Amino acid sequence: MSESTPSKRASSKPRRGTETEATPSKIRWIATLVAAPAVLSILWPAILLISGYAAWQHWGSEYVAHKYYGVQASAIQVTTPPNYVRSDIIKTVYRDAAMDQLSLLDEQACAKVASAFASNAWVRRVVGVRKMAGGRLNVRLEYRQPVAMVHVISRHPEHDGAGFFAIDGEGVLLPPSDFSRSETVNYLHIIVPGAYPTGGVGAEFGDSRVQAAAMLAYLLNPLREKLEITSIGVHGDLRQNPVVQLEIAGVENRRWFWGSPPGSEAQGEPTAPMKLQSLLDGAPPGSDLRQVQYVPTPIVQRPSLIESPRVSTATNDIPRGR
Repeated sequence: MSESTPSKRASSKPRRGTETEATPSKIRWIATLVAAPAVLSILWPAILLISGYAAWQHWGSEYVAHKYYGVQASAIQVTTPPNYVRSDIIKTVYRDAAMDQLSLLDEQACAKVASAFASNAWVRRVVGVRKMAGGRLNVRLEYRQPVAMVHVISRHPEHDGAGFFAIDGEGVLLPPSDFSRSETVNYLHIIVPGAYPTGGVGAEFGDSRVQAAAMLAYLLNPLREKLEITSIGVHGDLRQNPVVQLEIAGVENRRWFWGSPPGSEAQGEPTAPMKLQSLLDGAPPGSDLRQVQYVPTPIVQRPSLIESPRVSTATNDIPRGR
C-alpha cells in the first residue's frame, strides 16, 4: 500500500498538466464562438445604418425632394402681364431655366427662381419671390414696355428688305414673335441709317443713336397720338457732335428739331419737359425746340366754379407693393 501511493501520485501529475494546458485553449475557442455573433450583431447594423444614410443622402432625399417638394409650373403665380405680352412667361422661364430640377427645400430656391425670371426679355425687374402654402410660388414682376420700332434693313438672305425690331425705353430688344408687322404702325418708328442690333433678345440694341432715340420715344409715347408724331431720327454727324442730336417727324411730313436726348442737354439747352411743353403749346413745324421758349399759361379759376372737396366714405385701395 505504501509503495503504490507514489506511483499513483507520479502518474497523476502529467495528467493534471495536460488538463491545465487544454483549459485555456477551450476557453478561448468557446469565447470566440460566443463573441463573434455578438460583435457581428453590433457591427452589421452599424454598417447597414451608415450605408443606408449615405444612399439616402445621395439618391433618396433627392428623389423625395423632387417628387414631393419639386417646383411645379402650375403652382407658379406671376404678376398679370400687360396685353402686349403674348408669350407664356411661366412656361418659357420654366422650360429655359430647367426649373423642374429645383426643389422647394433648397434654401436658395427663391433666389434661383428670381434669377430665372430676370433672364426673360419681357421682365425688367423681379420685385420679389415668396413661398406660399401648398408648394405655390408668388413672383412679382415689373414688365418692359414697348415704345418704338427700329427700322432696319435685313442682313439675312431669308428676310429680304426692311424690317422692324421692337424696343423699350432703355433700348432693350423685345421678343419679335410677340408683334405682327401690322402692329408696327401703333408705335413710333426710329429711323437711324445703318442701324442693326448687335445683341440678342433681352439685350440692349447696341447702337448709341438708337439708345438715345429710345429715351425720347419713352417720353413721347404717351402723347404720340395727340401730337401726331410718327418717327424719330438723328440729325448731324456724331464725329462733329459726340451727343446724338434728334429730330421728330409727324403726319404730313411735319418735322421739329429736338436736339439732345432727355437728360443729356447742353448748357443752356431747354430740358426735355420744356421742349415737350413747347410741342403741346403748338410749336410750328420746322421749329428748333432748343430755341423755342414757352410761357406757362396761368390757371384762372372762377370762384363760382370752385367746389368744396367731397368726403368719400369709400376706403382707398391699397396699392400692390413691387
